[in-house]
Amino acid sequence: MNERKKIGVVIPYYRERDELEKCLAALGAQSDVKTDVFIRDNSADNILYTKAVNEGLRRFCYSEEFDFTLVLTQDCFLRPSSLDKLTTVLETREFVGIASPVQYAGESIEWAGSLEACPWGQHQNSLRSDRVPYATYWANGACFLLRNKMVREIGLMDENMLFVFSDVDFSFTARSRGWDLVVAPEAACDHFLKSSSPEHVNFVINEVKIYDQIYFFNKWLNGGVYKSLAFDGASLSNLKTEKMFIDARHIYENAKVALEKVPDQRFSHTVLRKNFDYFNF
Repeated sequence: MNERKKIGVVIPYYRERDELEKCLAALGAQSDVKTDVFIRDNSADNILYTKAVNEGLRRFCYSEEFDFTLVLTQDCFLRPSSLDKLTTVLETREFVGIASPVQYAGESIEWAGSLEACPWGQHQNSLRSDRVPYATYWANGACFLLRNKMVREIGLMDENMLFVFSDVDFSFTARSRGWDLVVAPEAACDHFLKSSSPEHVNFVINEVKIYDQIYFFNKWLNGGVYKSLAFDGASLSNLKTEKMFIDARHIYENAKVALEKVPDQRFSHTVLRKNFDYFNF
């Protein structure tokens, strides 16, 4: 078996030194892995989560020295052997781009997968009984292990979302490009969400969160980003786009027979149908 490469670790840090030291101590106690830690100190010039993470991804994901990069917030403390277990998932499942641990607050499960993304992220709070890795709709940005090959393919996090939603956006982008996202139930961390609770968030941060939410809506839900960029954007109503979609689907359904006769399997009906069903067209 080949010796494991070091794992890059990106920690966006803001002022809570005790938290950071506890986070680093938990990271240093991990077994069977070696790490190279990049701490982006936001204390003086707070560029918030997304840009801070991207600085670290640029450092690790485009270097041959690293295959995987861990994103870890300062208030997230890995339990023993969890990084080894996350790494094993990526080593043994080549189509998994992101592996996430279960997040606990004491004995309670804080996150064991994600449900609705909007209007705010909803968390799954229970584990599957078989304890094997399972799919999640999106990965929680407090702690996840990324395959660097995936990052090089899909790009960095979208910095139009400064503080929240960039993890959801990044997850959806990865899945739309064919990568799987999983929860590794044998890996765990403690994350009490203190830094994200209302009493620790000032008005400006709340305003940023709303801005992020609106941008995410425009990008993924209502086509607002397309409308702002396209030649025909100003003329596109929801009714018009729905009609265009229905027309395209009708044409596709009528083309099934012809598609099945295409000799090049890259364009066969079977392959196209898989994508068709995946996106629930």
